[in-house]
Amino acid sequence: MRDHSKNRLALITGRYAARQQEKLAGDRQAFDDAFRAARDAVIRPVLDEIAAELRSAGHAPRVACDEAPETPSIELLLGIRGVSAAPRGDLIAFSVIQRRAAPEILAYLVVRPPPMDLLRFASAAEISAYQVEQLVVDAIEHIFACRSI
Repeated sequence: MRDHSKNRLALITGRYAARQQEKLAGDRQAFDDAFRAARDAVIRPVLDEIAAELRSAGHAPRVACDEAPETPSIELLLGIRGVSAAPRGDLIAFSVIQRRAAPEILAYLVVRPPPMDLLRFASAAEISAYQVEQLVVDAIEHIFACRSI
């Protein structure tokens, strides 16, 4: 079996195990607390660094956290120079959602055309700075491409 396939299977089974563990624990508060910890330690520093780069290119990005108990999240609003502020547009976000039995962390972007889910995490422990950086830079490229049309 190729290493790539082995790595994918390890990721799939790891996510499954994490979901089962979270499901058995049934503790949404612990899940949200783990997300907030990952948000503050991993996601926010990456978004702040990317926002600084966008600022140096003349844009007006902003990082915002939603502390609502039912929907903890963090967003990078791009503030693209020369584009009028679209309500709830041109942003990349990470948010806790619960559309299934166990909560998940959803990474998504909002741009015209409609919003697009990027990646789901079964637990906050899966989130790495490398993943966040790559995902956000790819999403920014997509948003700028949509705005260039």
